[in-house]
Amino acid sequence: MLRGERMLLVNLFQLMCGYLVISVEGYFIEKFINICTRRQIYLWDIKKINKCSMRSKISIKGFKAIRPVAYKTKCRVRIVSKKGIPFIINRYRRRKAFFIGVLLFFVLLGYMTSFIWIIEVYGNEELSTEEIMLQLQRCGFKVGVFKPGLDIDRIENEMMLRINRLAWIGIQVKGTKALVEVKERKMPPEVIDKYTPCNIVAAKDGVVESIVVKSGEPMVKKGDTIKKGQLLVSGVMDSKVQGIRYTHAVASIRARTWYEKSREISLIKIKRIKTGEKHVKHTIKFFGKRINLYLSSSIPYENYDKMTYNKEVSIGKEYVLPIVLESNVFEEVRIEKETVPVEVAVSEAVKSLHEDIKKELSEDAEIIDQKSDYIFIDEKNILVKLLIETIEEVGIQEKILKN
Repeated sequence: MLRGERMLLVNLFQLMCGYLVISVEGYFIEKFINICTRRQIYLWDIKKINKCSMRSKISIKGFKAIRPVAYKTKCRVRIVSKKGIPFIINRYRRRKAFFIGVLLFFVLLGYMTSFIWIIEVYGNEELSTEEIMLQLQRCGFKVGVFKPGLDIDRIENEMMLRINRLAWIGIQVKGTKALVEVKERKMPPEVIDKYTPCNIVAAKDGVVESIVVKSGEPMVKKGDTIKKGQLLVSGVMDSKVQGIRYTHAVASIRARTWYEKSREISLIKIKRIKTGEKHVKHTIKFFGKRINLYLSSSIPYENYDKMTYNKEVSIGKEYVLPIVLESNVFEEVRIEKETVPVEVAVSEAVKSLHEDIKKELSEDAEIIDQKSDYIFIDEKNILVKLLIETIEEVGIQEKILKN
């Protein structure tokens, strides 16, 4: 056992048994300590105040045996304070209602810690937390469920059957909190088997820049304008010798494509400057019910920023109770308007639009040109447009449905 653990156990034992803090005054302090040691009267936390006085802690039993030692050494012993549970019980022995209240509190506390009040889901990327929580609820696992009646193995197995995109799920209950870890099954992209007949169609509009056909019958050539869904390479081969036969079309078709986005931008920038004044409203949320700790709901500021802080009531980290202390902080702000130069507004908008378009581009897309323009909607607002031209692969395979 570590020294810190031993000290903690000793301190707990002393509190349970009770002890006294005493003051000893006299000319023979050292003799007083030596006689106590020989008579096995335990003194601890001895602090010497000066040559003729000291303070120490002593057990209740030891204090009863100290009178002859004090008389022999001509020292005056005085009780400074009484510590421990025996003295607390003695102090409140006539207050039955107090002890009944304490007992009821601990009973209620023990009852409330028999339920799960917090469920945290992590590890999910594509599956939404809401979907996982909904399926958990249908399995009987939800906030407020009684812990002793839970069959975790059954819930995990049922979740695997309910959500086929789960590769693994683990539920760990710690106190009143449940940690649900999930791992998603990586769904492979749908690939048409090389022996399955298929066509190649256009994934988007564009102008054919190049076409290389390995198998199949090309239906377009370089320079042709194509529309989304248009047949580019046919997997249906017709010849006078063999007649109609079906093949798995394979080709690379790159085309010029265009992406256009626009956004309305204000030339007036609003700045919110904090004045340093703030107003706080506190609320207690208990089992979903709100108890406001304020009388008036009005806010003393015309313009303000609101921030909400929630503090869960818990015993340690794991025993979280269904009680939340909510603090709403309203910080006063001063509104200032600033005119933004057109060039700056256009530049920022183009940069933002460019990032939005990049999210839609395929990995092999090559940006070859971009053009931006703007028009005034009114004196305070402009419409910014961005057009990006790319060359990218546009052909996708499509199964041939035989009649």
